Amino acid sequence: MSTSIIEVRAATNKEWDELWRESANSTYFHSREWAEIWSSYTNGRIQPAPRLVLFSDGAEALLPLSLERVAHGLAKRFLSSPAGTFGGWLSSERLGADHAHLLCDFLVTNFGNLVWRLNPYDEHSLQAPIRGKVEDETQLLDLSIGFDAIHRRWTKGRGATARKARKARKAGVVVTSASDLGQFETYYEIYRDSLRRWGDKATAKYDWGLFQEICQRKSPYVILWLAVYQGKTVAGALCFYSKNHVVYWHGAALEDYFTLRPVNLLLYEAIKHACEEGYAWFDFNPSGGHEGVRAFKRSFGTESRPSPVVIRRDWRLSIIDAVAGRLKG
Repeated sequence: MSTSIIEVRAATNKEWDELWRESANSTYFHSREWAEIWSSYTNGRIQPAPRLVLFSDGAEALLPLSLERVAHGLAKRFLSSPAGTFGGWLSSERLGADHAHLLCDFLVTNFGNLVWRLNPYDEHSLQAPIRGKVEDETQLLDLSIGFDAIHRRWTKGRGATARKARKARKAGVVVTSASDLGQFETYYEIYRDSLRRWGDKATAKYDWGLFQEICQRKSPYVILWLAVYQGKTVAGALCFYSKNHVVYWHGAALEDYFTLRPVNLLLYEAIKHACEEGYAWFDFNPSGGHEGVRAFKRSFGTESRPSPVVIRRDWRLSIIDAVAGRLKG
């Protein structure tokens, strides 16, 4: 007898939290915390809307969806995870290809407006026949080989990476982690300086409110790593943590201190910490189409893994987008 979906209902906060902690393929972006950060940051324009899916064979999966009001409230769309981050589903057991196909079909046929970046750690979803995917990828390190083996690769095949981290340490750069709002504010000012430098090439632009919200939650799943030189914070790397996964989601550095290579030392220490804490993956996140960013990540010996994006628009939102485009033109 073939497997089928027998029920879909709203998920409780408890179910969401438990399945996020138990799921082997979870990332921080699948967490209720991430969804609630965005709900607060957008003043409720984005709101958590999780669904629990029950299968005929007794398996279950949670879809960590959020609902976003768009076009001045004229339309709504579902986000598999806010800010174009990894989405999909959570489950306490490893689901099979049949479950994944059912979930994929449910997502693309039941939500007229949907943005869904596929989870690069769920092979079944990546292999499911979904039409209209926009191909993309993330860069990651397999931490199972241990930090010593990773470092040897930097020293032998990619010596520049190890040398740059060593140069930063020799120059007196020290890596620490943020513990208060003032340190987050300092990082945000570094980010603002980076936005000035990036100009129109910036993939996204976030206000202070997002970083303030992240800081004030004092989450055990968030670390803002900081590089300090002669008492001055010169770079930062914001990392998120889940059961097996660490992701380097956001980073910025002061241009005047590039020659010290503080970012190389930041990532050296963040990756070492992830290995020591027993995480399986260190994810550098998709690069937004910027080849220079991708090349920098590859210098750490990363491997590429697919993370395509599915975008669905119903006729209403398509018309609204078309009209908005003409008005801008």
